[in-house]
Amino acid sequence: MNKLIIIPDVHGRSFWRDAVVKYPHDEFIFLGDYLDPYPYEGIDAAEAFSGLQDIVRLWKERPGKVTLLLGNHDLHYLHGELEGSRFDVRHAGRNAAFFKANMSAFQLASEREAAGERHLFTHAGVGHRWLSHHIPGLKDEQITADFFNRCYPRKAFIKTLADVSYFRWGMSEYGSPVWADVQEQCIAENQIPGVIQIFGHTMVNAPVNLYNRIYCLDCQRPFYLDLEKGGIYECYTDNLVTPCNTR
Repeated sequence: MNKLIIIPDVHGRSFWRDAVVKYPHDEFIFLGDYLDPYPYEGIDAAEAFSGLQDIVRLWKERPGKVTLLLGNHDLHYLHGELEGSRFDVRHAGRNAAFFKANMSAFQLASEREAAGERHLFTHAGVGHRWLSHHIPGLKDEQITADFFNRCYPRKAFIKTLADVSYFRWGMSEYGSPVWADVQEQCIAENQIPGVIQIFGHTMVNAPVNLYNRIYCLDCQRPFYLDLEKGGIYECYTDNLVTPCNTR
């Protein structure tokens, strides 16, 4: 089976390491948020930073086989416009310097085709409302990973990524692809037709699958996309994430 291993938000956790050992020949995609561990999980800043260094090293050791996406926490270190995430003030300079020194390893979005369907990977999911607000007139077929990756370095676009909606106690009407909540992605008119979206960001106890079109993966374990038959599966059980665990 040809697999794309999906690693949701890391936040200093080590669950991705076992997947690297188990799947030495498969492709990997990390969905962002590598640092800023949750205090109650007992992971310190040094451990989280070491993990990020190892992830970038993995990207270098497996050229073309590892994709690293940016999340809101990562962008917080890179851009002042995205302030608001939990933030390691003490090590902010070191963290920012590391991201800037390794920017060629990171991107905002990625996509793959599986079983004739286009799959779009971002940190928090792309909402039609957010797109229409900031980029009116954009056609659905233009909503691609390449589009987002070309837009990202532009300062005006970076500012739009700071949008946080009321679903996450923000002030904006719509959340951005690095800061949306799964609840707003579940709104029918907010979804992007013709594409299956896979993202993390929202802390959920079990993976959300809405009509096999919207997947929000919980951040405690790896998953994979079957590149031949389609479908998202739990790595260690091979259980299909079925469309019943919606919020």
